[in-house]
Amino acid sequence: MNEDMPNIFVFTRNELPSFDAIRNGVAWKVIKNIGRGSKSNFIYPYQTSIRATWENGTNETNELICKIGKRYTVEQNATGIILKQDGNATAANDIELMNNIQVKKGVSAELLKGDNVIVKKNIVAYEQKASFQIAPKIYWGIASEIEISQSISSAVLDSNVFFEQDLTNVSAATVSLNGNAEIGYNFKIEHQE
Repeated sequence: MNEDMPNIFVFTRNELPSFDAIRNGVAWKVIKNIGRGSKSNFIYPYQTSIRATWENGTNETNELICKIGKRYTVEQNATGIILKQDGNATAANDIELMNNIQVKKGVSAELLKGDNVIVKKNIVAYEQKASFQIAPKIYWGIASEIEISQSISSAVLDSNVFFEQDLTNVSAATVSLNGNAEIGYNFKIEHQE
């Protein structure tokens, strides 16, 4: 229903209080060039993976399917730098990544849905950890310029107000973008099951 062609992006939040969506958020999906009456389909995977990257994303560990309440550790063994599950997180609702390697600028901790980063912590120093608390919610926003896996802070945002969609007990949904540049845009859940 939109009268222009803005870029739509979808992301999630780390529910911990220190998380700032604009400063720390990542565009998980970006929908471009969707005109009036057209649509884009995507699946929000149930499973979440975790990995660590370093040297500006040049190097990365293996991805592991992660579970709420578990801790994962980046360490060096005889084969090189690896990621392994390593006990329980401090809080039962958290997913933690502990950095036990010394690399310049530390590691980035990333959670992924499908092949795309959905939330991350950019710098995890040696002997420090990143904590994530993910709720079954996604957020919709509009930006003039944004790319998948790009930090929301580096995008040209049309607004810093985001539409929240709770996915608890939802198997399928249709969300529409309505409005235009003059009157503004708003998202609306058209159908949900």
